[in-house]
Amino acid sequence: MGGEVPGPRLLSRALSFGGGGGVPEEALHLVFGYVDDPRDREAASLVCRRWHRIDALSRKHVTVGFCYAVEPARLLARFPRLESLALKGKPRAAMYGLIPEDWGAYAAPWVAQLAAPLECLKAVHLRRMTITDQDIAVLVRARGHMLQVLKLDKCSDFSTDALRLIARSCRSLRTLFLEECIIDDKGSEWLHELAVNNSVLVTLNFYMTDLKVEPSDLELLAKNCKSLLSLKMSDCDLSDLIGFLQTSKALQEFAGGSFSEVGEYTKYEKKLDLQYTLLTTEDHCQIIAKCPNLLVLEVRNVIGDRGLEVVADTCKKLRRLRIERGEDDPGQEEQGGVSQLGLTAVAVGCRELEYIAAYVSDITNGALESIGTFCKNLYDFRLVLLDQQKEITDLPLDNGVRALLRNCTKLRRFAFYLRPGGLSDVGLGYIGRYSGNIQYMLLGNVGESDNGLIQFAMGCTNLRKLELRSCCFSERALAVAVLQMPSLRYIWVQGYRASPTGQDLLLMARPFWNIEFAPPSPENVYRMMADGQPCVDNQAQVLAYYSLAGRRPDCPQWLVILHPA
Repeated sequence: MGGEVPGPRLLSRALSFGGGGGVPEEALHLVFGYVDDPRDREAASLVCRRWHRIDALSRKHVTVGFCYAVEPARLLARFPRLESLALKGKPRAAMYGLIPEDWGAYAAPWVAQLAAPLECLKAVHLRRMTITDQDIAVLVRARGHMLQVLKLDKCSDFSTDALRLIARSCRSLRTLFLEECIIDDKGSEWLHELAVNNSVLVTLNFYMTDLKVEPSDLELLAKNCKSLLSLKMSDCDLSDLIGFLQTSKALQEFAGGSFSEVGEYTKYEKKLDLQYTLLTTEDHCQIIAKCPNLLVLEVRNVIGDRGLEVVADTCKKLRRLRIERGEDDPGQEEQGGVSQLGLTAVAVGCRELEYIAAYVSDITNGALESIGTFCKNLYDFRLVLLDQQKEITDLPLDNGVRALLRNCTKLRRFAFYLRPGGLSDVGLGYIGRYSGNIQYMLLGNVGESDNGLIQFAMGCTNLRKLELRSCCFSERALAVAVLQMPSLRYIWVQGYRASPTGQDLLLMARPFWNIEFAPPSPENVYRMMADGQPCVDNQAQVLAYYSLAGRRPDCPQWLVILHPA
């Protein structure tokens, strides 16, 4: 079976022989084992009932892109032998304080209905979900003896008591991922239990949490888990981890410590994460100049254009570049700040790039054209234009985005968050026309009128997920646009010309299509996050999505379900 795996149509012609009857069951199972892409699997399962059944029995992994899109019982009936399940909850906007804590995305029904019946389940990944200690206890009781991977990504509402239970019971656990979770810290005993009970752990991540741990427990973990390759932890002083670092002979990746001196970094051939270090632009230049084999670089925009020029000259193998927003203070902007100069240098110098995500202070059409010309391997491009600088050199960015999308034909994910005037209706039409392969898109401050949105929608034949913010479109135009995108499964919008009731959104209503509306009411404006900060502004929100589960039962009172009635 060397070479490229055949697509579903070729499989159908080659293997069906009157519905596949001439091909042994074992052979079909083997062939299906080579079809990994979910969309190919879906297409193959529609060939005939036999193929549908074989897909159901042989599917090892499923990602549920939105937890309200399907009922747990339906998933269990369809794929009874799953080994791995990934489940996504709240919209991405929750990461930026735009979704209230009581919005939903509760893990309880999924854990209760799937943990025990899915007898082959070894890996669970929950993202942006609410999961309690009790939910985790149910999962551990049912699957703890064979659970190998547990990822709780940006989840909330559980405590270190649940982590202690995991550490005692899940002795086959190879990956424990807790990054950016909100965890009630009741003590560090969970890490000691993990070190005592687990000898096969490969990855431990509690990065960007408030968990406090004892260095002695980390050293014990290193002694007992000879296979530990990656540790990402909450902030600490590296001087406390000397024993751990000396003991961790196999360690390849570490994050969470702080340091003040620039040393020798040529041994790091894979990833360098400098997002949460107190480094100046010059510090970045000195470190990166010693990393010629770097594949992944994550920094804040204090790296500046000068730092990116060093990246372009040094890191010819770079595959992923992430430039996060730094602190909003004048001092940092004087030190560094990323503009079209730095991005152009990186595009010309790092031609193997597959992923670029950047917060920039300024951008031009020429810089976007350079990315399109030189970065042919891009599959994910995300750009946010900050509002710190009064004047932007070159707006609108119509021609630049056209050049980027026309040339970067491998793009599957695209985010373009600008300032007012950043993209005209013509440019929005270009995005639709040249984004035929893109499946996820986030757009902000784009377009001038409803006509631009309609032109955009008419070109998005494969778009499955769309997020819009701070745009001038009417409710009617949003509804019409949704009907023009045949593959769309999910749309979230905040900041548009909303009515008090959202009634024009009902134009997009159809079977299996849920429409939820958060009106711009005073009670919505002043709802609070856990830290006491307002969670949303005075702009209405709409979320619409395909669902086989119908109207969700846990909708908060402030949210209006427009459809189904």
